[in-house]
Amino acid sequence: MTLASLWARADRSITARLLRGMVLPMAGLALLLGIGGALAIRGAVETVNDRILGAASRAIAESLTVEDGEIALNLSPAIFGMIEDTERDNVYYSVRQNGRAITGYADLPSIASGMRDTEVRFGDAVYRGRAVRIVSEGRRLSGVAQPVVVEVAETLGTRERIERRLLVGLAALEALLIGLTALLLPLAVRWGIRPLVTLREEMDHRLAVDLTPLSLDGVPVELRDLVAAFNGMLRRLDAALQRMRQFTADASHQLRTPLQILRTHIGVLRVAAPGSAEATGSLADIDQASARLQRLVVQLLNLARADNAAPPVESFAVVDANALAASVAEDHAAEAIARGIELRFERASHAAPIRTQDLLAAELLGNLVDNAIRYNRDGGHVAVSVVRATDGVDILVEDDGPGIPLADRGRVMTRFSRLDRDAPREGSGLGLSIAEALAGALGATLTLDQARSGQGLLVRVRFPAATQE
Repeated sequence: MTLASLWARADRSITARLLRGMVLPMAGLALLLGIGGALAIRGAVETVNDRILGAASRAIAESLTVEDGEIALNLSPAIFGMIEDTERDNVYYSVRQNGRAITGYADLPSIASGMRDTEVRFGDAVYRGRAVRIVSEGRRLSGVAQPVVVEVAETLGTRERIERRLLVGLAALEALLIGLTALLLPLAVRWGIRPLVTLREEMDHRLAVDLTPLSLDGVPVELRDLVAAFNGMLRRLDAALQRMRQFTADASHQLRTPLQILRTHIGVLRVAAPGSAEATGSLADIDQASARLQRLVVQLLNLARADNAAPPVESFAVVDANALAASVAEDHAAEAIARGIELRFERASHAAPIRTQDLLAAELLGNLVDNAIRYNRDGGHVAVSVVRATDGVDILVEDDGPGIPLADRGRVMTRFSRLDRDAPREGSGLGLSIAEALAGALGATLTLDQARSGQGLLVRVRFPAATQE
């Protein structure tokens, strides 16, 4: 499957996911808009029609007069026309005093109780089998002790028709909005991911060895973090490839010398007489070169392992630093004796638990102890000690050899880098590099310092402390 087909599938997948992800939110939003719109429409229709109904009740109330102590109603033709307008459904009215009908529809339901002068109330009732909206208005007339109550009722047919038309229009607009959104969303997605398509095309046209970061010019703000993360991965990959190329070049250079020695002396053995001094010397050189080659290959493998160590956090456990350091010192005791070096171990006075990966930590300390023994002076001393620190546990590897000058301490951490004074000695310049890589993988720190005695080198490895489990 080509990259283009994978991209097209991802494109369709993004669109489908957005559509699926928007169905429920859009349905919920449409429902909320529908409920809110229905309530707003009902409120608006009710307010407008109540104003008309209230205007009719006021017109009737203002038409009331008192003649010879009797209440009379003088409705103008315009008021009758408004009340009897068939476009406004059926309208009924009544005028009452103390519950007694003076004029109008005597059986009209009343919502008035204790009405004050000019007080207006609206309510709902059923009259003649139909729902009606009623307005009641209290009016005090001069010469009349008790206030008069004017009530006007209107059937709801017109209101309901207006509401239905408005609700249908609202539903149609919502359906149109949802339909347009579903129609335009795929186009918007494709337009939105166009910068990704451009980046994909740029990557497709690159050479396999081109790992330069992608340009952020023209990349939308929303995609900048993604492109920046991808650029970070490219930089890490490029750095890893550069290390691999350097490692390969250095390894081939280091392996060339012992291999050439082996080939040369094998050629000498072919022509030399068995048992001759020449043959014996060649065998000794072959033995020395093969030992050097063996150590170099082991260190190269250890370096490759250290570069890719990064053990998972789940493999870390609480380890006793005293037991770990004692075990490493014991493993190198025979080597120290063979070289005439006094090796001693000093444990911490209290428990010193650390959280680490014991196998890699032992390999780290083993490289340091091996270096201290190998580069020490004749009859020298090497001390491995454990010291509690405020923010961790230190394991110290200290010798009284020539040490490393302060100006050269950064250089000796470089792979295959050796001091000129150490050229006659066996070694490849990988021990400290391996130790530093392992320390980084274990979350520890490795520092070089002058020995506490004033002569030699002190290597300090600080492990994070752990609570004893």
